[in-house]
Order: sequence, then structure tokens, then C-alpha cells
Amino acid sequence: MKTPQITPVHEAIDSAYERLVATLPEHLATVARDLPHRFGLTPNPGTPWSRVFNNAAVLGFPALLLGDERAPRNVRERAVEAHLFAIIAAFGMDRIDDGQIIVGAAERALIEIVRRARDKALAPLLAGLPEGASSFAWGERVTAESVEEERAVFAGRAPATLERYRAVSLKKQGLAFPASMAAAAAAGWSAEERRHVEALVAGAALGLQYRDDVVDWIDDFESGGSWPVALLSRAPVATVATIEQHLHAEGWLVRFLEMSSEAFHQAAIAAEALGAAALTSWAHGQSEQTAALAEREAASPGFAVRWERARRAQREQQQKALLSESPVTRAAG
Repeated sequence: MKTPQITPVHEAIDSAYERLVATLPEHLATVARDLPHRFGLTPNPGTPWSRVFNNAAVLGFPALLLGDERAPRNVRERAVEAHLFAIIAAFGMDRIDDGQIIVGAAERALIEIVRRARDKALAPLLAGLPEGASSFAWGERVTAESVEEERAVFAGRAPATLERYRAVSLKKQGLAFPASMAAAAAAGWSAEERRHVEALVAGAALGLQYRDDVVDWIDDFESGGSWPVALLSRAPVATVATIEQHLHAEGWLVRFLEMSSEAFHQAAIAAEALGAAALTSWAHGQSEQTAALAEREAASPGFAVRWERARRAQREQQQKALLSESPVTRAAG
């Protein structure tokens, strides 16, 4: 298989992480370099963070947002680090709290190190801003609220409505905002530009969230709760196949995908207003891809889940190809 292309965003992600790893004692550095695998985010040991997800924007959003001409280098680097470390720590704690992984003392210590590095990177960007503005403390608070509100729905303590789903989904994105919002302010962007940044982050994050809740609905249901299933007009029945029939009949998966496509479209509008060409192209592409996915799901129930599983398998093969071509791997061989 052809080795995946390495882009400046991939390089920014891995360089930022490696700078942190270089400060660690050897026993923690070894664990840190394999953290994506230890978090259960990839079956391939040694996979760099830049290759864990299909979309580099998940971890490298500020690198796409902040061009050379729009922000000083130190602002870009701090924003990339702050965002990357925030998302890494969040993924780790989420998977631990949900019981998806069991980790040891080293992994827990690394999560705390990453969180401290996150706060350290953001601090210079927050200097001069109103207290609490765009902070990770705020992001953690609203994210924790989303977890409790979602659990209440899945446990039957609160009604499942589309409005509640949208509200919970937005709160889940709390940690996606601080780095980009603080960087825009630190770079001297206008109030209007910062509003576009907020809309861009929200659209991109919600687009990914809504689509993930479709392609992962079976895994989510089997592990404790799925929003499309919770929104069914009748109580879920025993088998996945029967639930899938009800989801198709009521149109929930297609509805979610259409919401995702629209969220990406709104992100593209905001990116274009900012002159962020790379993010405009990315968001337009995601919107079009997801709209096509909605059409395929409507015509062939279960298509979205099969599409994601194929993407995941391809990504895992690409990870293997990347590792086989790395200088470290060749030397070891």
C-alpha cells in the first residue's frame, strides 16, 4: 500500500507532541510514544497521533486555522500544543471513565502531564483576556455537564428530544474552542473575526459529532447508549437488525447525516469569511461527502456503518504502511 502523504498539519501535530515527549524521563517517554495504542485508538503500536483519525482537523485544527500571515509563530505553536494536548487528555479520560480501556500508573501520570502542558501552552494566549474567557476550565465544565445530561437520557431520567441532543452535542465540544478562540484574540483578530472562528469551530466539531453518532451507533448502543436509538418513537427492541429497521423507517440516521452536512456547510461559510482557504476546502469537502453519505444511507440502510468500518480498516492499513516506511522501523528490521 502507498505510504500516506505527510502534510504540514501532520508535521505540526507530531512535532508538538514530540517536544513534550522529549521533556519526559525515558520510562514515561516510551509509554508516551505508544499512547494512541494504549488508549485503544489504534491497533497498531507506534502509530503517531497525526495518523490516529481520518481527519487531521480533530487534533490539528489551529494549524489549519492560523496561517503564517494571520498569526505570529509563537501564537500558532502555543495554540497547536494547547489544542492537541486538550484533545489527547480528553480522549484518554473518556475511555478510562467509560471502561473501554484499563491503564496503569504510567498512562494516568501522562494524562496529568499532558493536561498541565495544555494549560501551560494556553496561558500566554489568555494573557490580557477577561478572566475565564476561552479557558479549558470552562471547556471541562461544560463537557462534564454534557456527560451527565447524556447519561440521564440513556438511563431514562430525562426525555430524549432532538433539541436536547443538539444541546448536549454542543456542550461535548467544550474543549475544541479554547485554543483557537484564545489564539485569535492573542493575534489581534477583530470581534467579527472571532465570531467567525467560534462558528467555524462549532460547525466543524458538530459535523464530526453528528456523523460519528451515526457511523458508531451500533457500538454506542451495545456499550450503553446511542442517540439515534434513544430518539426512536418506540422502545428499542432486542436485536440490532430490528433496531436498524426502525431507524430507517423513522429516518433518524439520515436526519443526523443531513445535520452533519449542514454543520460542515456552516463551518465552510465561516472559514471562507476568515480567508482560511484550507479549512474552507476541508469543510466543503466534508459537507459534500456527508450529504452523499445521507443519500446512500437512505437508499441502503446500514451503508453509513459499513462505510465507516471500511474507512477504519483502510486507516489501519495506512498506519501500518507509514510505520513500515519510518526510519526507526527500517533500522529495527
